[in-house]
Amino acid sequence: MIFRDLKAGFPIYLFDRASRKFKQGKVTSNPCPDFENGKPNVMAAMPGMPNYGARNVKVNVQTEDGKQAIYSVVDTEQTAYSDTLVISCSKENIINEVNALKNQANDILSKMPDFEQTVKDCDNLLSELDTTFRDQQKTNERLNQMENKLDEIFKFVKSQKSE
Repeated sequence: MIFRDLKAGFPIYLFDRASRKFKQGKVTSNPCPDFENGKPNVMAAMPGMPNYGARNVKVNVQTEDGKQAIYSVVDTEQTAYSDTLVISCSKENIINEVNALKNQANDILSKMPDFEQTVKDCDNLLSELDTTFRDQQKTNERLNQMENKLDEIFKFVKSQKSE
């Protein structure tokens, strides 16, 4: 189903990629043409891709929590994007978006050891090349050692008081 074929009462699916929240809503009235094409709420069919000559329709949506919103979407599409929000006539398209987001996160997580090693290597290089950085590192190490020793002293004093 595409946006122009929606009717009042049909389900609509919303997924916010940033907050990772899914909402199901329903269309509250039949979509109508949107002649104010170019407003900030116009949602392109593909992120970053203009739709020259495409017609937009306004879709009124009420979510399960009672909130209502109007979205301007390309009439011949099933899914539209606006910033981090994905709106779709198809639950399968939302499932695909969730899977894509999960795969993207897994790819980043799999690269974490490489990034951690990069940070260590850069710290080593900076301590060799930059005397200010090296001095700051040494100062931080000394402060950490002092904090650890103070913690030991406090634990010892507490154990002596409780006896």
